[in-house]
Order: sequence, then C-alpha cells, then structure tokens
Amino acid sequence: MALVAPLVALAYFLVAPALPALPAGDTATLVAGGVGLLMIAATTLALAPAAETLIGPLLIVLGAGLVAGALNAAGVGAAANVAEALLAGAIGVLFARWLATPVIAIAVPIFVAAIDVWSVASGPTSQLLENGTDVADPLSFDLPAWGGAGSVGDLGFSDALFAAMFAAWAWRYGMRRAATVIGIVAGLLASLGLSVALDRAIPALPLIAAGYLLVNLDRIPAILRGGENARERG
Repeated sequence: MALVAPLVALAYFLVAPALPALPAGDTATLVAGGVGLLMIAATTLALAPAAETLIGPLLIVLGAGLVAGALNAAGVGAAANVAEALLAGAIGVLFARWLATPVIAIAVPIFVAAIDVWSVASGPTSQLLENGTDVADPLSFDLPAWGGAGSVGDLGFSDALFAAMFAAWAWRYGMRRAATVIGIVAGLLASLGLSVALDRAIPALPLIAAGYLLVNLDRIPAILRGGENARERG
C-alpha cells in the first residue's frame, strides 16, 4: 500500500488535465476535487503503519523534501502533489512518535481544530477551496480540474500533516485503524462537499479531527487510563 498509493496518485495527477472535461460548476469541483483529495489522502495515510519506526520516515522526509522542492521550483503544479503528500505523511508520523502521549493524542486534534475554526472566523486560513486564486503556499496541494481547465482548488499542507499524525496515533494507541482512516477521509470529503454547498471555503482540519475522534469515542477513556498498555489491533 505504501508503494502502490503514491504510484496511483502520481499517475492520476499526471493524466488529470487530459481526462474528459466535466460540466462546469459544482460537478467539476466535486468530482475532480474529490478524486484529488482521495489520492492525496491515500498517499499520506499509507505511511501510518510506519509509526513504530524512525529511520524510514526520516529518509522519506529527506528524499520527498528534496523532490518536492525541485518540482515546485520547476513549477510543475499538481505533479508535485505526491512528493508533498509523502513529505507531509512522514513529518506527521514523526511528530506522532515524538509526541507519543495519550493525552496529547486526544487533546491536539481538539486544540488544532478549535484554532482553525477561530482563525477562519477571524480571517483566511487553511481553506480547502479557493477558486479563482493562485496557490500562494508552494506546499499546498493543487487539485487539478479535468480537461486542462486549471485547478478546482487546493488543500493546505498542514491538513495532510495532521491527518497523518492522527492516523499514526490510531496505530499506536489501539484505536480502530480502518475506521479512523475512513473517518479522516470522510472529514476531508465532507469539507469539500460543504465548500460547494455553502459556496465558501471550509477548513478541512476540524472535520478531519472529528472523523478521527468520533469513531474512537468509546476507546478514549481506556487510552487515557492505560497509555500504550491499552493497545489493541484495530
């Protein structure tokens, strides 16, 4: 999975501009944006099982960081998404390892989600869709439209990083692994759907955090009481 997902994602981002153009409007945003988000999520979350290792994620940070920097300098657009997703995933896994405390694994998602909601209410921040604007952050993920019609939006690098961190904690602390991955992806797609329905940019991180926590609510007390002794196979 850790090898297949990036290869499939890379193939998609390379061919997306050549795919048949979709009807203009919400359909194009939902389909192209949804597939793009799934590819980024699959690449990022595929590194979650590496939560117990150190050398692998460190090597990925080094290699993916160099490749992402080179691709962004070359202005390749969405073709850099896979390297950036691997970079975000590896950094997220490392952070989850270094912040390996049960209380932090529960408190951080709540805290960062609250900060993201507050910053959106006060001004622009980590927004899923910004149609008609250029991507200012070179590490943002460009979601390409089909048919060579530019971009349908972008996803912040921090969103992918925190998604990987949450998934790594799920592996470490006996949460429901498959359900956690599904919850995180569902939160990501829900932010896209809400962006289209409400016709405004919606931050992805609060919904990603909700997907991570809600599917594991019944396990949180045991995790907080027992720490790593509470591990189970999800």
